This record gives sequence, structure tokens and C-alpha cells, in this order.
Amino acid sequence: MNFIGNVILLGLVTLCLAKYTEKQNQFTADVYAKCAIELAMVIDSDFIERSKITGNVFTNDEASKKLLACWYTQAGMIDSDGNIRVQALVDYLSEGRDVQALTDVVEKCATVDGDTVEDKAYNFEQCFWKELTFEL
Repeated sequence: MNFIGNVILLGLVTLCLAKYTEKQNQFTADVYAKCAIELAMVIDSDFIERSKITGNVFTNDEASKKLLACWYTQAGMIDSDGNIRVQALVDYLSEGRDVQALTDVVEKCATVDGDTVEDKAYNFEQCFWKELTFEL
């Protein structure tokens, strides 16, 4: 499988774990593909395997943090200072979900700290999956 195929597969495998719409799946796969190209990354099979187990597939390492920060930035869900754009994230995830419960989790986790945009994106992601009390 080629580089872009691996990236798209990664996005789709990750998204299959949750109940996302076709539109969300396509958007996420497209953003992952852009980020992989921008960061000159190849998504390895270990990452894909971890994504089959949990939605939270990012580890506390530089490459994972860069990919995650790129995704949030390219998707318009985090600004250049690492501030989570709560409404943009809620809008993206809200279809067919309890909007208030989702908003509560996103707002709580949007306050996480970090020294860099990458750290803030990673810390948000960790908080989000920890605080999520309903199935996506």
C-alpha cells in the first residue's frame, strides 16, 4: 500500500471504532492525509493496530504530538497558540450526539496546559478520552 493509502487507512480504521458519519470519516481521512504529507510521515502498522483497540491512539512522543497538532490545526479546531476552538470541535462531533454532554467534555478539556501547541493538542486529546462518559 502506498503512503497516502496508509494514511487514509489509518484515519478510517480509527474512525471505525466510533460512530461517525460518512462526512466526518471523509473529512478526518482527508486531514490526516494532508498532515502526513506536510510532516513527511509514514503511518506505521503499530499505530494502526493501536487504533483498533481505542480511539485514543496517540502516545506521548514528538511524532504523535506533531500529527495530532497538525490534524487539529488543519481541521480548524485549534488555533496557532494551541487554544481549542470549542464550538468548532463540538460542531464537528455533535451530529447524533448529546450536544450538552459533548460540550461539557470539550469545555473542560479545552483548559489543559502545555508548553507547545503539540503539547496542548496531546493533553486535550488525553483529557477528552479520559472524561468522555458516553460512546462516540
